[in-house]
Amino acid sequence: MERLTVLYNSVCPVCREGICHFERRTRTGSDLVDYVDVSQTPDRFRDQGISLNDVRLKLHAVLPDGRAVKGWPAVAEIWQRTPGYGWLAWLGNLPGLNLVSRSLYHVTAHLLWRWNRMSGRW
Repeated sequence: MERLTVLYNSVCPVCREGICHFERRTRTGSDLVDYVDVSQTPDRFRDQGISLNDVRLKLHAVLPDGRAVKGWPAVAEIWQRTPGYGWLAWLGNLPGLNLVSRSLYHVTAHLLWRWNRMSGRW
């Protein structure tokens, strides 16, 4: 499996904790994931059409072929490269469950966005 670049926003405490967990797990595995805190380098991916506000709303990942995915597909890509989580990616991508996975992620992302705005983080 080829390397994945994950774009996240460490200003959100929930996002930061989630990424810290996956970073620990993938570092002990095959080291196939690079993590980039976009709050520290907000213009780094602008040429790919990804802004800090995009990542504030949803997790993004840049696939080895250069394509960017966001939301549930980005999570599934991380899980596929995380020891012990591949089965969750497989399960969440099954027909029917994929729609549920995408919907749950979408709703959660918007709730987190609102919570972070109300908390004055951005």
